[in-house]
Amino acid sequence: MKLKLFASVLIGAGVLGAGGYALYAIGMKRGMDMSGGATATASGTGASTAAMKAGDVDPSTGRKVLYWHDPMVPGQKFDKPGKSPFMEMMLVPVYADGDGDQSAVTVSPRVQQNLGLRTAEVTRGSITPKVETAGGIAFNERDQVVVQARATGYIERLHVRATLDRVSKGQPLADLYVPDWVAAQEEFLSVRRMQGSDLSALVDGARQRMRQVGMSDELMSLVETGGKVQPRFTLVAPMGGVIVELMAC
Repeated sequence: MKLKLFASVLIGAGVLGAGGYALYAIGMKRGMDMSGGATATASGTGASTAAMKAGDVDPSTGRKVLYWHDPMVPGQKFDKPGKSPFMEMMLVPVYADGDGDQSAVTVSPRVQQNLGLRTAEVTRGSITPKVETAGGIAFNERDQVVVQARATGYIERLHVRATLDRVSKGQPLADLYVPDWVAAQEEFLSVRRMQGSDLSALVDGARQRMRQVGMSDELMSLVETGGKVQPRFTLVAPMGGVIVELMAC
């Protein structure tokens, strides 16, 4: 009796096992069919993408591809898709109508208004740096002239009053009265009025006497042509500038 019962249990277990295996086999078959179709589709897309190169149009998006890059290393560009040599990830395409390496900066109009942001066209030019420093002003010592009478006399009139007064070329500086000049002129005119021959040596000597006491050629010529004593002489500025030293009283 026990033997028959054990055999019946074994037969029932075998039937259940066979039925379960049959159901498992049918499910695996259907799953393989579905997986195979999906794999075939993915494989077809991968093959199409792998055949692309820079400048082609991506069939999935209809956009022109400039190049591929790794977002983690955007500076390195690749001419075809594939796996990144830097990271375990696929390369990402960069399209012609995109923003390239996504380095462009955009600011909303509202923020531009709040910040007072203004834009202008870039132009090429030179930038001159502004340098501020301390300095001093001094007169050019190579461009100075000493004006002197070269004689002992008196200043009857002084046309300039203080240092740093501006003067122009030919402007009167002082009117002088020099007694030695008067004596030399009277001697010259007296010799010229003498009667006699061979007086040229005396006239030349009197002329040299006027030059030795400090008279200028212009004043000597004025005495000869006018025939009168010129008791006063006016010093004039030989150049334009300012008075830096006034040694007169």
